[in-house]
Amino acid sequence: MITVALSFLLLLASVVLVVRSTSEGRSVDRALIRTLDVKRHVAELTTELTSAESGQRGYLFTGDADLLAPLNVARREIDEQLKGLRALVSDNPEQVRRIDELRPVIRARLAAADKVVELYRQGNVEEAAQLVRTRGQALMLDCRLRLAALDDAESRLLIDRQERLAEIRMQFSASVTAMLVAGGLLAVFALVSMRRYTKTLAISRERLAKYNSELETRVNERTTELARTTEIATRERIRAESLLTDVNHRVGNHLALVSAFLTMQLRAARHPDAIKALEAARSRVQTIASAHRKLRLGADFASVRASEVLGAVIDDIAAGLPPGDLIRIHHQVDPIEINARDAVSLGVLTSELVMNAARHAFPAGASGEVHVIFSLDGARAPFLEVTDNGVGLNGNKHDFGAGQAAAGGLGSTIIDMVSRQFRGRLERSTTRDDTARPGTRVRIELDGLHFSAAG
Repeated sequence: MITVALSFLLLLASVVLVVRSTSEGRSVDRALIRTLDVKRHVAELTTELTSAESGQRGYLFTGDADLLAPLNVARREIDEQLKGLRALVSDNPEQVRRIDELRPVIRARLAAADKVVELYRQGNVEEAAQLVRTRGQALMLDCRLRLAALDDAESRLLIDRQERLAEIRMQFSASVTAMLVAGGLLAVFALVSMRRYTKTLAISRERLAKYNSELETRVNERTTELARTTEIATRERIRAESLLTDVNHRVGNHLALVSAFLTMQLRAARHPDAIKALEAARSRVQTIASAHRKLRLGADFASVRASEVLGAVIDDIAAGLPPGDLIRIHHQVDPIEINARDAVSLGVLTSELVMNAARHAFPAGASGEVHVIFSLDGARAPFLEVTDNGVGLNGNKHDFGAGQAAAGGLGSTIIDMVSRQFRGRLERSTTRDDTARPGTRVRIELDGLHFSAAG
C-alpha cells in the first residue's frame, strides 16, 4: 500500500507539473510572439521614417513631388503605428515610457520635414538645405537611437523568454517521465488488484441479484396494494358523488312537492292577499328547488358552476309566466365557479330581482323584455345585473325598478338580506331616455361572493 500511495503521489505531482508547465509555456509563447511583433513594428517604423527622410532629400535634389509620398504616408499613419506599438508593450512600463518619449521627437521630425518642403516650394533652397543639415539630421538621429533602444530592450526580453521556454520544456519532459514511471507502477498494482476485484465483483453481483429479486417482490406487493387502495378510493368517491347528487335531487323533489302543496292551497284560496302571499311563497320554494336540482358539485365537492344553477332558475321563471304573457326573459350567465353553499342564496336573489321586474315593470297586457347578466367582465368581483324596458323607477306603483320590492315588503327584505350576505353594493338607474318607458337597471356588486373563473 505504501508503494501504491507513493506512486499515486508521484503521478499526481507529475500531472500538476505538466499542467503548470503547459500553462506557463503557453504564457511564454504568447510573450515571445508579442516580443517578435514589437520588434517587427519597430523595424517597420524605422523603415518608414528612413523612407520619409530619403524622399525628402530626393525632393530637395530633384524637385520631384512624387518622392514626397513616403513622407505623406508617414504623416498619416505614424500616430496609429505608435498607438499599436504602445498597446503591444502595455505590460512593460519602461517600454511604454520610451514610446511616449519617442512620439514628440517623431512629430518634431515630421514637422521639420514639412517646414523644409515649404521652404523649398517658396524658393528658399539654401535655407531648406541648412534646416535639413542642422535640425533635421539631429531629430532623425534621435529617432533612430530611441527606436534602437526599443529594439535592444525587446531583444533582451526575447533572449530571456527563449531561455525560460527551454527551462519549461525541460521541466515538462521531466514531469512526463515521472508521470510515466508512476503510471507504470500503478498499472502493475492495477493488474494485481484486478483479480481480487473480479472475484469480489462476482460475489457482489450475486448479492445484488438477490436483493433486486427481493425488492421487485416488495414493489409488486406494494403496487398491488396501492392499486387496490386507489380502486377503493375511486369507488368511495363515485359513491360520495352519487350520494350528494341524490341528496340534492331529493331536496329539490321535496321542495317541488312543497311547491305543489302550495299550488293546491292557492287554488283553494279566495282572499286576494292570501292568493298573492301563496304565489310568492310558491315561487320562492320553486326557485330553491330548481337550484338544488342543478347542484352538480365540482371535483372539490365544494363548488358549482353558476351558469347551471342560475340558468335553471331563470328558465323555470320564464316557464312559469302565465300563458299568453308577452314578457320575454333573456339571460347571460358566465361559467363562474362559486361556493356550493352560496348557490341557493344567489338563485333566490336572482329570482326575486327577475320576478319583481316581470310583475311590476310592465303595465297589464304590455310586452317587454327582461335581461339578466351575471358576469365578472374584468371586475374584481362578480356582479348581478337585471334590466327591463318597463315604466321605470317613477312609474312603478311599488316604487322599485327591476329587482326592488316596495319598502317594507318581503321581496325587499329578501333582496336586502341576501345582498348583505354577499356584501353587495346595489345601484339603480334608468336604461334609456324615454319618458313613457325609461326602463330600470339594478346592478349588485357581489364583493363577498367566493368564486373562481371556470376553465
